[in-house]
Amino acid sequence: MAEENLKTKGTEVEEETGFWNRLNIPLPERSTGLFRYIRDFFTCLEFLTRIRMTKREVWFPDDFARSVPYFPLVGGIMGALMWGASRVGALAGFSGNVLGVFLVLAELFFIGTLMYDGFMDTADGVFSGRTRERKLEIMQDSHVGANAVIGAIILILAKVTLLGSFPTAVLGPLLVAMYVVTRTLMVVYILLFPNARPGGLGEMFKTGGSPVYLPLALVLAAGILFYLGPVWCRLAVFSCVPCMALAFYLKWNLGGLTGDTFGFLTECGTVIVLFLAYYLFR
Repeated sequence: MAEENLKTKGTEVEEETGFWNRLNIPLPERSTGLFRYIRDFFTCLEFLTRIRMTKREVWFPDDFARSVPYFPLVGGIMGALMWGASRVGALAGFSGNVLGVFLVLAELFFIGTLMYDGFMDTADGVFSGRTRERKLEIMQDSHVGANAVIGAIILILAKVTLLGSFPTAVLGPLLVAMYVVTRTLMVVYILLFPNARPGGLGEMFKTGGSPVYLPLALVLAAGILFYLGPVWCRLAVFSCVPCMALAFYLKWNLGGLTGDTFGFLTECGTVIVLFLAYYLFR
């Protein structure tokens, strides 16, 4: 399927500009062998972050499905970048809410607003008090409602306050653990929950997927967390309970999950991990 066939809401493949420029590393259209795994990794990296390193003229739906096992690894890369940002903030003398604001801005720089977009769309739909069908329609609407604005404000305030509450020695590995946990949970949402509507981002990530992707992602995440230390493994397990409960609530509310709800669950998962860590390390 050529690039133009993927231009639907939530699945756009377009040139992007910004702080991260493409290195224009060419990749074959349909890679095999080792090159296939390299292509799949870059698909995941470029979807979940603002890093743009490759140049591809043709995209296929199964490119995205095959990138799913790499979500924990890319989460670890996100965490490493944010760990570096926390060190820079500490060296600059930032602390408390000032450091929290700096890290939220760093997240926007490295990762972008994709998850925020899904969070706001879901907040508008789920909290509208309408029928299930109408909620899904609202989530597809490009206009921003009051629920989205209020939700985004609360989300950013929570992240700023919580990120500024940890000592530097704890904050670095916490950021790695947080991004690994939330991005691994995305694999669970994608592979184990039904789609609330046909088409869109959720279905695209399922197309051409394999049941083996989930255990691969879980093993990769467990390896990263085990390397960080046992305390981060415990935090991951504790965080999964409320995150999965929220996912089941959205499934009950909408009849399944969508690409927007992945963003909502990921941002809520970020706050959940930080909140639990706050009680763990206070």
